[in-house]
Amino acid sequence: MSYFRPMIRFTRIALGMSALAFSATLLVSCADEAANTSNGDNALDTSSEVISAEFPGGAGKVMEFIAGQVTYPESARESGIEGKVFVEFTISETGAVTNAKVLEPLHPALDSAAIATAMSMPAWAPATKEGKAIATTITLPIFFRL
Repeated sequence: MSYFRPMIRFTRIALGMSALAFSATLLVSCADEAANTSNGDNALDTSSEVISAEFPGGAGKVMEFIAGQVTYPESARESGIEGKVFVEFTISETGAVTNAKVLEPLHPALDSAAIATAMSMPAWAPATKEGKAIATTITLPIFFRL
């Protein structure tokens, strides 16, 4: 029973920090998407609104999903390796998670676990621009702590 208490405390702290990082990532993602749709003279197109992709239930639910889905690889556990893996993935026009990749490798087993967690996510509500679904890139931190 005492094993789960530190994990629950960590999960609460990680969820709070991750929700903030996720919110900032969504803002950057939308800004990047808007910047990539500029006209020929590189002026920012402010006439159309981009609405961010959304995980079912919102930012807090995506972090809950990750905390419940991620598995700590035994090889990394035995080696005492812990840290944060940033996973970047695309939310397609249909809301599917595709093209997951690790931005900065930490450990092969942890990297694989982070990618597997991202790829197991349910469909998101896709980002939209001018009412039309568009693909967008999301970056999320996945924490591994012993």
